[in-house]
Amino acid sequence: MAAQVGRSTLKKIIAAIDEGKLNLDEFRKAAALTEPLFKEGSALLSSNQIGIWSDYTVTFRRGDKMKAALLLCKMGEPLNEVAKMLKWSEFEDFAATLLEGEGYSVRRRVRLKKPKCEIDIVAAKDDLALIIDCKHWRRSGGTSTISKVVDAQINRAKALAANKPSFMSGCDKFLTVILTLYSESFTMLKGVPIVPINLLSDFILKIRGYLNEVNIIKN
Repeated sequence: MAAQVGRSTLKKIIAAIDEGKLNLDEFRKAAALTEPLFKEGSALLSSNQIGIWSDYTVTFRRGDKMKAALLLCKMGEPLNEVAKMLKWSEFEDFAATLLEGEGYSVRRRVRLKKPKCEIDIVAAKDDLALIIDCKHWRRSGGTSTISKVVDAQINRAKALAANKPSFMSGCDKFLTVILTLYSESFTMLKGVPIVPINLLSDFILKIRGYLNEVNIIKN
């Protein structure tokens, strides 16, 4: 079925996905698809356990849009183009799923008391923890803006290293990462990697080779 459904059809369906129960006719109109194309796209989602389908309605749960986005990636759509279709929280879901696929233990929205703050994603594997700030912006505003983001995230990483949660008990290296929707004019600032979403998988695979070049916080 995936070979029969075009990426443009699935993109329109993803754009129309919203949490909760939707009337199928209204959903089709929101996706701006003909009946045949909508049926093919709906069958693809249903066969991949995305949404709860009945004769007249579909119910989408949290994470279903992200699953559909990953399916679109498997069909060949560029990762950064898919990420554009997601809201900030869905962008986090997307990144967390990619990290889990590479064997990381992932926690979302980790809260700290001192300083009082929240970390978007913490991903732990072996002795290394990635402290990730997800920036779903279209452009960062330049070095000055992202420099402040980097400083704040470094401080969060230091606080987390000093008060490790149990799932990070084996970690003694902490690396701050800024994850962006688009590529920036720089790839590292103050030893902190600035990673566009389309390069995240490659970055994860090669991370061990970067450790001598980046700002590692040690516990």
